[in-house]
Parts: sequence; structure tokens; C-alpha cells
Amino acid sequence: MTRLGLLISALILVSGMAAAAGEGSEKRIPELFLLQELEITERELQSNIDTPNMTVIKPEVLLQGLGTTLDGALKRLPGVDVQRLQEVGGALDDDSIRIRGFGARRILVTIDGRPLNTPGTAGGHFIDWTTIPLNNIERIELIKGVSDPRYGNTLGGVINLVTKKPTPRPQVEVQTGLARFDTASVNFFHGWRPGAGPLEYSVSGGYASSDGYLDNGRFRIKNLNLYAGLHVPWQGKLFGNVQLLSLTRGFLVNNRLSKDYDSPLYDSPRNPQFPASDGDIMYGGMGAYPEPGSFWTRERVIFDVGYEQKLLEGLFQARFWKNYGQREAFNTRAALSRVFHKKFFDDDSHGFDGRYRHPWGRHTLTLGVDYCRFLDRGDKLFPDDFRYSRPGFPRQNANYVNSRVLGVYLMDDLKLTDRLILTPGLRYSRMEASPGPAGRAAPDLIQRDLTQEGVSPSLKLTYLLGEDSLAYLSVARALRLATPPEYFWHFTQDSDFAEVFSRLPLKKEDGLLLQGGVKYNWRGKTMLGVSPYFYYINDFIHFDLINFVSYNIDRAVLYGIELEAAHKLPWGFTVFANYTFQKSRTSGDPLVDRLVAPQDRGFKEIPALPAHKINAGIQYKGKYKEKIALYLSFVSDQKVIYNNNTLFNTDLRVRRQPAYVTLDLEGSVPIRWRGREHLELYGFLHNLTDARYQERFGYRAAPFTVGGGLKLKY
Repeated sequence: MTRLGLLISALILVSGMAAAAGEGSEKRIPELFLLQELEITERELQSNIDTPNMTVIKPEVLLQGLGTTLDGALKRLPGVDVQRLQEVGGALDDDSIRIRGFGARRILVTIDGRPLNTPGTAGGHFIDWTTIPLNNIERIELIKGVSDPRYGNTLGGVINLVTKKPTPRPQVEVQTGLARFDTASVNFFHGWRPGAGPLEYSVSGGYASSDGYLDNGRFRIKNLNLYAGLHVPWQGKLFGNVQLLSLTRGFLVNNRLSKDYDSPLYDSPRNPQFPASDGDIMYGGMGAYPEPGSFWTRERVIFDVGYEQKLLEGLFQARFWKNYGQREAFNTRAALSRVFHKKFFDDDSHGFDGRYRHPWGRHTLTLGVDYCRFLDRGDKLFPDDFRYSRPGFPRQNANYVNSRVLGVYLMDDLKLTDRLILTPGLRYSRMEASPGPAGRAAPDLIQRDLTQEGVSPSLKLTYLLGEDSLAYLSVARALRLATPPEYFWHFTQDSDFAEVFSRLPLKKEDGLLLQGGVKYNWRGKTMLGVSPYFYYINDFIHFDLINFVSYNIDRAVLYGIELEAAHKLPWGFTVFANYTFQKSRTSGDPLVDRLVAPQDRGFKEIPALPAHKINAGIQYKGKYKEKIALYLSFVSDQKVIYNNNTLFNTDLRVRRQPAYVTLDLEGSVPIRWRGREHLELYGFLHNLTDARYQERFGYRAAPFTVGGGLKLKY
């Protein structure tokens, strides 16, 4: 179907529907999360019951720091590993955030249910966490694992960003901040539904900049978000969103006198103004290793239009979305007297989804469909690129990514008793993909179309222990189809070694997901949670960016447990703690036998997965709502497969990344103005002990950092 046909179909679908659900009850229930006292509405409570493996994070508990993006917001949660190259501007990577050991290709990121994962260039659809601002976000919904069929091609979990909705009273929010390393930011939000009339709108945006603390780690980002909604007389709602983003960041430069981990010069910086650290590895024909002055700029526009309608006793929702993205990458290889300069047209994706949810006696049935067309438009050389005038070298390639993903699902929330809910579900998924480059820059590359499909059943049992306490158990087939970066690097290879793997079939992942949990909230004063899980996955797809190859590992097993508690003490004190235990085991990994050094070939784990993690904190809140909190974080040691920051290294070693402990101090003071608390002054001191540690192996984490700012809310 053509793009125009899809758009026309979506508009016909929108115009033929008629009337959104009414507003829910505004009764509020107190609860504790980390150190914050929150109130949730009955509508939010029902959402928690529908998805019991979901954690809701509100802006009140977001980590203050150098960045105000999504990766920092998840740092203190159990079951989540944040492993950034740099705290600000250095998070474009598969494994910057992991949920229960799964990186970006097994995580679905959505905004109000609309997918944000995009294909990227040369077969990648990495999540660029730095391009997901939070200035218009009301809450973050973190769903670990999969317990029903609503969420498609993912095993690790879902991160759904819920935007702020306009109210009859105009809202104005502004936040400014300053911090070390010449870091500055300003964010704003304004929303209004005048007189509770049919029209509503919001506008938000922000600017952030930092020089970073690693060599060439500067970062600049601007974003603008526009929303408009129309409540039609028959209780329907038509809405649209547009987000514009512009990003400039430097490529991190390797700042070591020697890349050899065993050399005494490994920890000696080449540029003494920055700590010794690894650098980025550049893909897409950009010279592999960046040098000072290398950068990229990225521009992105995302658009969606949707409609929701109360139909009979149920709710119908439909949406069409479109992405547009491009980026410019520049690298001057001074040592080679060459300039690499390319423009990547890295996102031209679109899709639509629809859902109908209908109560029927003790049943609540949900039927849905979603379709995604992941597509890019290739790349082209700038005239100053040294390859521009080479005979036979194409100045522009056509698309690298071309895949179609369809999902259809049905689920039922069956209320067996007033407290016991059984939720069976079924999802059919199909993926069709054609690897590029369509421009045939290298006509001898192996290219093969790929089609995968399957049905994944699931079953969930939820027992309500109280008004906002529950226990649940779920089991699901662990079916996951290959993603664009995986099929691209499996079938499109240009080395003898990689060609061996590309001649093997690329299989879909298949296995079992088993998880459960207990959530207990006692009068908003005590919160307890326990969440065990066990994942058994056959044909686990490994994506090795060191040697540009994607292939199947015979089997991967991941298991663990997450414990969390928060309690409100007398005299204004609150405490919280959470603990994560996680382990993995792999078998049948042919790459380890060929690339890892002989003395390390007994390594049978998923790399960079710490077995133990602890977060804890204590907060004092005074009579004037002034707050001061001390946080402790512990991450145990972990094993990684390390390539000495060198591409195509075929003698890899298993290295130990040391455990670390950090202490942070955060505080805020409200400022009363005209009898109301419109202003808040906040500050933070992070890494109080100036610990030398790494979130990601090879990259120094931020040293002692101080910062603060002002929040205005009216």
C-alpha cells in the first residue's frame, strides 16, 4: 500500500468513528515510591491492575543531574541497568539502558502508546536516549517483561511516556538549571483547555548544552512539542502531536596513550585535560575512529494523528504516525589526511494502530492491530568527503532498511471473583524484511529477503490483596522476530568470517517467559514489592558490533529477583531501598569459540550484567516542604567481552569491571509568592566521594558534580 493510501485509509477510519470515553473519577489514593509521597487516581490504579508488572515514575522522583533525559530517570530502579558512555550526550547505544539484561533491541519505547524506536542508518534502530526529552511528560510507565499481547516484538520490556494533558486552568511550568562542565538547560510547558470547551492545546520545549567530561563530548539539543485536541459533541476526541528536535554532539575521542588493556600506558590520557577513556566507534563508512572536532547533527520530526471514541459500552482508539529524520556526520582523520562527511536520511518510517476495548459481563475484551513500516532513504556524500570523486564510488545510496511488521492480538480480562482476574491473550506477528543497500555500493554483498511469523499465547493471573495491593503470575511464549539491525548485519556482509554466519539461517527467538510479583501498599506509609522472573530463550539473537555480524546463540537463560521497600518514619523522615539479583547463562555460541582468546572461552554469560545492585536513600521533609535526601548506589562487579576499543578485533578478552559505590545528595526548597508555592529552588551534589568508576567498561563516569536550578509552576 502506498503512503498516500495509508494516509487516506487512516483519515477514513478517523472520520468514521464517534466519541471518547468520559473523564474518570478523581478520587486519589496515597502511596510511596522511592522517597516521595504521591497520589494516584482511580484511573491510574486501574491501569496498575491491568498491567501489574508496571512501575509508574512521576517527575517528582526524577534524578536531578547533568541531563534531564530518559536514561537518568530510570537509574535508581530495580531491574534496570543504566550503562552510559557519558552521563550527558553519550547514550546512543544498544546497551545504555537494560531491563532485566535486555538492551534496546528488546525494549519498546512509546509516547502515549505511539512507538518511538526507529530504524536508523545502515540497519540500526538504536534508541538515542538523549533525544527523548521529558519536559512534557506527566509520568513514565516502565513495564518489565511481557505479560499480555498488547506489546509486540519485545522481551525486555516497555517504556511508555505519558504526556501532560491540558486542564481548564491554564498551566505554565518553567525549569532552568546549571551544573559543572558548562552544563545548562531550560525547559517549559504550557497547556490549556479554555473553559473546559471543545479545544485544548499544549506547547513545550527545551534547550540543553554541556561540554561533557570526556574528550570531544560536547552536546547541544533543542526540542519543541506541539499538541492540539478537539472534543467533538458525541463524546469523541480527535488529536494530533508534532515533535521537532535538533541535536549536535561530538563523537567521543579515544584518550589513551595505549589501547592495550595490559599496557602501563592504558590509563594515561593523551589529552591531560580529560580523563583516560575509550572513544566512540563510528559506523556507516565514517572512518571507524573519530578525532577531535568530529561531530554529528541530527534533525527529527515525528507526527501522529489519532481519534478515540466511546462505542457502545467500550472504547475505540486509532492512530496514524509518521517519522522523518536525517543526520550529518563529520570526521576528520588527520592522521590519514582525509575528511569523512556524509548525510544520512535515516528515518522515513510510518505506521498505524487501532484498539477496541469492550466490557461484557465479567469479561473485558480487547482486540487490536498494529502495523509498522521501518524505512530509511539511504545516505549521500558531501563534496568535501575524500571519496566524492573516486571513480565508481556512488555519491548516494538508496535505503538500507526496509521492513514491514504486522501484529494482531486479542485478550480478555476475566473477573473470576471480585479479587481474582484471569487474563488470557493471543498475538500473531509477521515481519517481512529486505536488507540493503539498495544503491548496491558493494554488489558482491550477500543479500537475502527474510520473512518470519508466529503466534504467541500468554496467560496472567492477578489477585487483588486490597485497594492498591496485588499479587500476580504470568507465563508467555518468548517469541521475538528479528529486527532491522539484526537482519541487515546477518545477510549483508563483506568479510570472509562474517560470510560464514550470513550463510546460516537467522532464526526467530522462541522460548518461555515466566514472572510474578507482589505489590503491597499500606495506607500510603509503607510500600513493599517482590518480583521474581525466569526467561528461557532458544535461538537468542546476538548482535556483535565489533565484527559486524548477527547470528543465533542456541540458548540463553536469564533469571533473577527484585526486592523494594519504602517507609515513612516519624519526624519527617522517609527511607527506601531496593535490591536486584540477576544471572544469565548461554550455550552454543559459535562466535565465542572463534573470537574470544582461548583462555576465556569458558565464558558462558550475557556480558556486562552485574549480579547484585542496591539503591537506598533517606529523606527529610520539613514543615515548609523543604527536602534534603541522601542516596546510595552499589553495583557489583561484572564481566565484559572487551575489544580494546578496536574494530574487527578477533582476539577478544573477558575483563572484569570493578564494583562501585556512589553517594548523591539532593535537596529543594519551595519559595512562597503571593501566598502560593509557585517557585522551587533545587540543588544536587553527585558522586560525593569522587569515586573513580565506570557505568560502561572503558568509559570514565562523571566525577564529583554540583548543580542546581529553579522551577516555576503556575
